[in-house]
Amino acid sequence: MMEFPKVSDISTKDVLCIKDSQTIQEAIELMYENNHRDIVIRIENKQEFGLLKVNDVIRLKLQDIDFSQQIKTIKYDIVASVNDNDSVLDCLKEIDSVNNCLCAVDDEYNLTGFVSYYDIVSSIDPQMMLEKRPVSEILLTTHIKQAFVVTPAAEVARMMDSILYDCVIVDEEESPVGIVTTKDVMQMLGNNEDLNKPISEYMSTPLQTVRYDTSIKDALDFIQKKHFKRLIVENYDGKIIGQITQEEIVAKVYSKWAENMRDNDAELREINKLLAARAMKYEELSTIDNLTGIFNRSKFEMELRNEIKRIERYTTDTFSLVFLDIDHFKSINDKYGHLEGDNTLRDMARLIEKNLRSTDTLARWGGEEFVIIMPLTPMELAREVTEKFRKIIEQEQFYVVGSVTCSFGISEFKKGDNAQSIILRADQAMYKAKANGRNRVEAV
Repeated sequence: MMEFPKVSDISTKDVLCIKDSQTIQEAIELMYENNHRDIVIRIENKQEFGLLKVNDVIRLKLQDIDFSQQIKTIKYDIVASVNDNDSVLDCLKEIDSVNNCLCAVDDEYNLTGFVSYYDIVSSIDPQMMLEKRPVSEILLTTHIKQAFVVTPAAEVARMMDSILYDCVIVDEEESPVGIVTTKDVMQMLGNNEDLNKPISEYMSTPLQTVRYDTSIKDALDFIQKKHFKRLIVENYDGKIIGQITQEEIVAKVYSKWAENMRDNDAELREINKLLAARAMKYEELSTIDNLTGIFNRSKFEMELRNEIKRIERYTTDTFSLVFLDIDHFKSINDKYGHLEGDNTLRDMARLIEKNLRSTDTLARWGGEEFVIIMPLTPMELAREVTEKFRKIIEQEQFYVVGSVTCSFGISEFKKGDNAQSIILRADQAMYKAKANGRNRVEAV
């Protein structure tokens, strides 16, 4: 029978911890002084831990939150815990796509360490069997956020607020000269720097990359050695072709390990199921729009087909589909630049998502177009809800660009409809709204 190491054998002992009664500023100072991206929060009077990340600090800064407040007054992630005498198998049962790290505790529930998915993978498959596979085979995205050396630091920090790929490549005359990561932003905040200055004063330089033919094993070793969160990948000519996060690399390792553990004994088959489930959760990455962080078109089409099947199977009430397009979006790009255009798309996605009903599904259709599925919603109710969206957007003042409006088109599912027909009607209705003066709701 295969034996697995204990949690205490693989956990990181160098962990920052702070009480939730202490202030946000104290947490920032600790993170800065110890060069950490995260800090564990000890929740007083509870056997529970939280986690404050650099991304959370950035978001609080952009929201002008008073850092003298106690940590208990803000939102942060809750982190599950595991006894440090348990085996790695117990870690696998606790870790999922939401909780991708654990606090290790002793029998008295004292914090003894911190366990990440990387720690677990390294312990169950030390050789990883990936020496010959290049990192280019698992490159999931070519999306790179870019800024220029003269871009204000505040704008670059905004680009990194809770988005899937939280780093920005800095260019000078179309050549990459540096990178800004959450660690750099943490240093800016820790030093109370002037964020109106150009990002060239705060970026990390030179930009460290790996070639596309680097083995996955070497890529993982590089990340561990450098303490990076992601790899920037370049081709043979030195041109950046994409990035891959540590999470994505580990997801592939899980999949490979699960494949090789097939047909083993009972314990290994149990682990195989856990690893396969973990790998499946990471496939959700392919359903997210990299720019806005909401569902992409592929995921929308899947949800639309499921909604149609549900209606046909159970003969339940109808549903409605809403298309919306940002009015005069090209003029935003022309006047303020594509970076600010991207910021507007992100802000629009957050604004709509914040005002969605819990049953609705929002996705980015493409460009400046978004789409919403409204289950159990007939046309008139959909029109009423959509009109509320229109007014909320019209009244919002977007950072830098100011007032923005959208044109909306609605279609209701009818017997005999398929995905293409209901999409076509909603699209026609949206263009009707455009033709009739924009900033309005039309239905077909």
